[in-house]
Amino acid sequence: MAVKLLGEQELYKQIRSGDIKPCYFFFGKDVATLESVVKKLVAKLVPDDAKDLNFHFFAGSEFDASEFSDVCASLPMFAERVVASVNDFNADSVSAEDLKLVQGALSDLDGETVTVIFYATGVDLCGGKKTLTAKNSKLAEHVVKCGGAAVEFSYKRPQELVKYIQARAEKGGASITRSASLSLAEACLCNLLMINNELEKLCAYKSGGEIDDADVRELVAGQLDTDAYKLARAVTSGNRAAVFSILSDLCSKQQESISLLAVIGGAFTDLYRAKLALISGRGEADILSDFSYRGREFAVRNALRDCQAIPVEKLRYCLRVISDCDIDMKSKKTDRRILLEEAVTRMLNYGGGI
Repeated sequence: MAVKLLGEQELYKQIRSGDIKPCYFFFGKDVATLESVVKKLVAKLVPDDAKDLNFHFFAGSEFDASEFSDVCASLPMFAERVVASVNDFNADSVSAEDLKLVQGALSDLDGETVTVIFYATGVDLCGGKKTLTAKNSKLAEHVVKCGGAAVEFSYKRPQELVKYIQARAEKGGASITRSASLSLAEACLCNLLMINNELEKLCAYKSGGEIDDADVRELVAGQLDTDAYKLARAVTSGNRAAVFSILSDLCSKQQESISLLAVIGGAFTDLYRAKLALISGRGEADILSDFSYRGREFAVRNALRDCQAIPVEKLRYCLRVISDCDIDMKSKKTDRRILLEEAVTRMLNYGGGI
């Protein structure tokens, strides 16, 4: 049974209204938003002058289940509430005995005086998959069962970030067009940490002026995923000059060729899934429900748009070349950069019929 997740907006509504839960379980890719929510929630529940006695931080790597249990059973001193903040607790990495102790402490919480916040910023509680691992899901379910809330912080869609980006630009002494905001969000894969860093640079560059699409193209370095997608499009369109220019940029950002090949393979996989969806009469909603694209919906829309003129046989061929290259990289002594360039050349030389 999947854990019942609370929506992000509903969480904000509850916090604003003072509907504070005894425990929370926060996870997801949008770490910047997640950390901001935790910081604001702690500040709301424990005033600065009461933190020494009533705020307790636990690092997952040094977690002491007995100490945690004691804190959960404690009473606030000269304040209304005790808060225990637990960062990067991974249920897969603790003993069954400690996990049982944690769950027992949560079951006995007095929600009027104690709040526990589990939040992940440096560990993947999903184990590389779409949903929480079995043990982490069980812990999240227990949090909900104890009257708490489990919330996944996924990357927002580019459209949802426009107002945020424009407001951030104004604080930086500049302005930014809606189109440039969308371009910036997509270039940064809707990652707020990246967006904030790039906005600082853009605001300093414009010095009070308006940031437009040309500024974003000139100053914002594409992330690996977006550049890999550009490479895939250049390969399928036969643009040799663009292919090797993009490949050079990708290699300068990612020194490990095997990891880079995986990113390139992901871009071709996006196009292949989209192509198969079109052939079978399916659409964006079907792809999103079947695969892990939450927060990357724009990638699906782009793939559906760009795959239309690409023969499915060519995409299959490219994926086969990538698979062969992966095997060669892991089994041959040949320089991996050379193997990668050979693979790209083979894809460019596709003659059809496969």
